[in-house]
Amino acid sequence: MSGESSFMWDDMLTVLQLKEKVFDTVKEIKVKDIAVAFSGGIDSSLLAKVSKDAGKNVTLLTVGFSSWKDIELSREIAEILNLTFSCDMVQLVELKKGLKTVLTAIEVDRITRLENCVCFYYVFRLASRLGLRTVLSANGLDELFCGYSAYRDVFGDKSASMNLMESSVETARKDKSETDKIAALFHVEYVCPFLSDSFVDFALKIPLEMKIRSSDDEVRKHVLREVALEVGVPESAAFRRKKAFQYSSGLHKAMGKLAGAAGFTRENARTEGFGSAVEAYVASLRKNTRCG
Repeated sequence: MSGESSFMWDDMLTVLQLKEKVFDTVKEIKVKDIAVAFSGGIDSSLLAKVSKDAGKNVTLLTVGFSSWKDIELSREIAEILNLTFSCDMVQLVELKKGLKTVLTAIEVDRITRLENCVCFYYVFRLASRLGLRTVLSANGLDELFCGYSAYRDVFGDKSASMNLMESSVETARKDKSETDKIAALFHVEYVCPFLSDSFVDFALKIPLEMKIRSSDDEVRKHVLREVALEVGVPESAAFRRKKAFQYSSGLHKAMGKLAGAAGFTRENARTEGFGSAVEAYVASLRKNTRCG
């Protein structure tokens, strides 16, 4: 997709207002030296670029679990943004230890929460090793700007779309409270500026048609992508397709390997009433952790 604007002049006022709000939200963070959990996609790239322009000393942190591919993609965007970049490739033996630690620290209501917290366990560990005590995440932008495919399913129903948006933000905030527990293990503060009351209230008022355009819209987040281009995020990042942290980092695949090595398969997992081998493996770890 071209970076050329597809917005009319009237819409550009909203783009500029959102740009200003993003800057104001980041400026509210008083810490000078920060780390940004970085994937090289639109959300983390926008947060990183705005933080840099706001005068902060920014270090980008990326973790991987099974492949260097996405780490290298993140590194390329970091170089374009001219920001310090640090990464960590986590081996399976390390992952199993971290997974056990996370399971004892948080309330697990679903696998996606667990996987997200495991990813951040290693982001926080990397930040701590670098002497960085504040880690920023762009969590909240997918929820507020129709980043998830579920928004396509309710397209055309404004009430359903807004209900989904509000419930997604609430879920993201609950997940943050659990991720805070992981940050505390490393004496790190975890900050999600786009989940603040002020930013959420502002973003909820932006018309849905500026975020998603049809039930077939695979791009979505249009107004946010426009803001990203406005502040100088490279087009390759501004229009990179969404890939959840646990997938872009390779964590989900790595957890599947751990499950397989422990003897869990889709078939025997379903026999035991689990949706996947990973779910059965995690349940086994939780049971053994409690017994231990």
